[in-house]
Amino acid sequence: MCDHCTQTHNEIPPYDAHAIEAKWQKAWEDENLFAVDEDPSKPKKYVLEMFPYPSGDLHMGHARNYTIGDAMARQARMRGFDVLHPIGFDAFGLPAENAAIKHNTQAGEWTYKNMDQALATMKRMGFSYDMDRLVKTCDPDYYKWGQWIFEKLWERGLVYRKKSPVNWCPGCNTVLANEQVTEGHCWRCGSVPEKRELEQWYFKITDYAQELLDDLEKLPGWPERVKQMQANWIGRSEGAEVDFTLCDADGQPIQGDEGKITVFTTRADTLFGCTFFLLAPEYKGLMELVEGTEYEADVRAVVAGAEKVSAVERAQGTLEKHGAFTGRYVVNPVSGQKVPVWVADYIVSDYGTGAVMAVPCGDQRDFEFARKYDLPIVPIILMDDEREALEDAGESIDTYHAETVDWDSAHAAEGTLVQSGKYTGMRGGKHSEGEAAIVADLEAAGTGRRSVQFRLRDWLISRQRYWGNPIPAVHCEHCGIVPVPEDQLPVTLPANLDLGAGETLAECKEFYETTCPVCGRPARRETDTMDTFTCSSWYYLRYCDPHNEKLPFSKEAADRWMPVDNYIGGIEHAILHLLYSRFFTKALRDLGMLDVDEPFTNLLCQGMVKDANGETMSKSKGNVVPPSSVIDPFGADTMRLAILFIAPPEKDFDWDEEAVAGANRFIKRAWRIVWQLANAGDASARLIPGSLDAAAKKLYRERHRTLAKCTEDFDRQQFNTAISAIMELVNAASAYLNATDAAPEARDAALCWLVASDIVSSLAPICPFWADELWHEALGHTESVYTAPWPEFDIAEAATDTVEIAVQVLGKLRSRVEISATATQDEMRAAAEEAAAKWIDGKTVVKAICVPGKLVNLVVK
Repeated sequence: MCDHCTQTHNEIPPYDAHAIEAKWQKAWEDENLFAVDEDPSKPKKYVLEMFPYPSGDLHMGHARNYTIGDAMARQARMRGFDVLHPIGFDAFGLPAENAAIKHNTQAGEWTYKNMDQALATMKRMGFSYDMDRLVKTCDPDYYKWGQWIFEKLWERGLVYRKKSPVNWCPGCNTVLANEQVTEGHCWRCGSVPEKRELEQWYFKITDYAQELLDDLEKLPGWPERVKQMQANWIGRSEGAEVDFTLCDADGQPIQGDEGKITVFTTRADTLFGCTFFLLAPEYKGLMELVEGTEYEADVRAVVAGAEKVSAVERAQGTLEKHGAFTGRYVVNPVSGQKVPVWVADYIVSDYGTGAVMAVPCGDQRDFEFARKYDLPIVPIILMDDEREALEDAGESIDTYHAETVDWDSAHAAEGTLVQSGKYTGMRGGKHSEGEAAIVADLEAAGTGRRSVQFRLRDWLISRQRYWGNPIPAVHCEHCGIVPVPEDQLPVTLPANLDLGAGETLAECKEFYETTCPVCGRPARRETDTMDTFTCSSWYYLRYCDPHNEKLPFSKEAADRWMPVDNYIGGIEHAILHLLYSRFFTKALRDLGMLDVDEPFTNLLCQGMVKDANGETMSKSKGNVVPPSSVIDPFGADTMRLAILFIAPPEKDFDWDEEAVAGANRFIKRAWRIVWQLANAGDASARLIPGSLDAAAKKLYRERHRTLAKCTEDFDRQQFNTAISAIMELVNAASAYLNATDAAPEARDAALCWLVASDIVSSLAPICPFWADELWHEALGHTESVYTAPWPEFDIAEAATDTVEIAVQVLGKLRSRVEISATATQDEMRAAAEEAAAKWIDGKTVVKAICVPGKLVNLVVK
């Protein structure tokens, strides 16, 4: 044995989690162990968890997210990668501002206090972050570059300001982007947004709509569910724009562009079924159509009612529909018929043009509206069974006529066109013969054209609150709106706003009074701040080069580290954060700042941690389990092990105190067995597989098998089954120690040392404090286990010399027997007959059915 083993022979110190964790927290920090090597000779691995919002201390949901990423990062280091594993804080936003108001303090003071607490908790959890790359989005040296990027996008035409109807949240007192209204409610506070007409700043994300959709195919490492959610939100539709002409009650057209209303439709083949025409309550020019007429009051009532319901709920069409006739008509461009124009609250201006050709025979919402207001429903498509019934009755499609229907609901709009002029008899449907013919005629007549529309709308980034990144623009009466010069960035927030009294940036003269950078005259600084999602849309790039004072990041650093190899975060960010980050990456690529098309190669959406009753943990419910509730009694390694072992990372799980206690029992057992193996082992001994006895050979094979399984499961990010493999190795080691307990001097010293090292190394990414303590104290190493390589294995060495087979007599299991793995069928039969001797005594074996490696079934009579 080595000197170390002689000194510690038979000595197993108690497992003291708190003393061990305090020791290694300090040691790792003193050694700056987790700083990035920046070694170009090594392959890179960028592991990143979505950074937290510092609204308070971390909870168990955070702990799960960061433990998953930390296990990935630690194992990648051991496998020879140059690992970037940073952390930061998404520190701007309403929660901090509202908390500051509630607690009569400043948002910055509240935020920095929470960040300090979160960092202390992260340290207790043993996360291997490179703290030299720490990013806080509310630090001026970070948000300066957010303003710089804003101005570069502005120069490129990707930033603009316009007046339009926006989602106003009365609870948060600010506007919301469309993506931030979920199921009709504010994503942050749950209030029902109102529509207001405001002048706001936008990012032109729609310029990238097609690429954002196409490049989802470049993301095989993303969950299909997330990609589908993004595809649905981008919402590409192929169809046609069709021009309808306004006319008076006598059918006389109103000339000029002001008399034209354009709609987008994917079903131009249904134009002959358009029996009325609909405008959204927000449609520009709606009130000009009815002003001073007898219809104005009714239209205004519909508009007012629509303002009280979110656009999302209205578009779903599940609410009762309300509408009013405008007194106006349009001319159907294919039939020449006069169609009445209505305003309807289930039409929204966020998709298409805000005007819709209503085809009630094929659209359920239009059908319900027509029934309510007694509008005609003319059938223009016969389904295949209806056509067959018509032909069986001897009637002709060409002469089919019906002015209305007696249906209870709209019919599927696929089939044969009827009552459609010269198109009657053609096939109707998306991309159908009828659709193609009608669009071709519209194009020839100059009343229509092929078009592609997207559901995606430009990203509204203006926020009317204090705690956010100031928009770097100046309003000058003489020069218009101009950017703040680059050498004057950052535009910093005032430190002492009286938030409790409701003071805003718009009321703070110290902030908004300035001079125009172009003409030098008095001017007003922009008082809107940017949506906090702008800060989180590029933070992963700042991590690549966090101390750069000339640029947000260098191209060399981005080329070295991007894209992120493993990104871990919740499914709730599928559209907002992930879509915005993809847009930023593409826009910055087009500015020449990096080469990649996509920011995140592999995405893991971890499941939620729920309480014992299956309720999602939240501070508002008061059911949050803090990490300290596990760390204080058991230690951080127990918490980490339990989190990763309870369920696969992508699955939700209910918090289970018994699982925590079980994890602690395993850590203590593994601690004891590693010490026993180390005390029996010898680091200098040479392992000779051919000289191992039967017991040692069994452990040797199990070592190779379980390490292969553990490594494969780490690669698949299935940590629960990787832990199970380590547990199997611990069990095998325990069985070997027990089998040799009577003659411990016969234990193979080289094998004991190797297996002790393997158990520690393979569990090190999961239980880091425990592992480094054993690596030093039980195994005598001077360096950290994280500078040592991942255990090597050979799956071929796991092959056994013997196998256990079942022995059946007439199909009934009678015995089991161990035979050579290469036994012939005759050898299998002989072994089976010997094992089943008492069941076949006095009988004749007429047949033996042999399944190699599995069983022998003896047929007797």
